[in-house]
Amino acid sequence: MVSDSNQNPLLTGKIIDLLVSDLFKKNGINLDKGKANLSDEQKQLIKELVNDLSQQVDAFVKKDTPPTKAEGEE
Repeated sequence: MVSDSNQNPLLTGKIIDLLVSDLFKKNGINLDKGKANLSDEQKQLIKELVNDLSQQVDAFVKKDTPPTKAEGEE
């Protein structure tokens, strides 16, 4: 899969929403019930975690990595 550092953030958000909702559905978790059980502090910590992870992913994608040789090539 080719990464494009100029991806549309809305598209990325939709993919994340799809994956999370699928994960919740598979595990029988009701999103509205789950939100009601979180304190304001927990919600803030989750937002900070998501922002930190997003920055790490962006940095990883933008990082210049030299192309590697396929196994057996020398």
